[in-house]
Amino acid sequence: MKAQKQKRINLYSVKGAWRLDQSIESKIIALAFSLAAEIERDLISQRTKEALRFKKAQGMKLGRPTAPAKRKLDPYRPEIENLLANGSTKSLSPVATTQPRPIVTKHGLKLSKGLLYPY
Repeated sequence: MKAQKQKRINLYSVKGAWRLDQSIESKIIALAFSLAAEIERDLISQRTKEALRFKKAQGMKLGRPTAPAKRKLDPYRPEIENLLANGSTKSLSPVATTQPRPIVTKHGLKLSKGLLYPY
């Protein structure tokens, strides 16, 4: 409403036969719209919380699912552990030769920051 007033923008509804301009009636309509939006927001929040409570009471685990038990690099675990035991770091820097990057590139896997985290 503040930007609308500063820029002297008027909003007309053809179907509803109302307008938002600088009049007192417009302020009342805007107040009614904002009140309805606030009530709707509260109702949505309340319904969501009730649904989550219901699902939790049923025993459903809420939140982000845990990572799958099988990881991309599991087949190469012995090779990775051998590199780490010999002083390699978990970094996947392209310039270092003592890091597990050759395993990743040799086997055609895509790099990601968390790829070696579990090892």
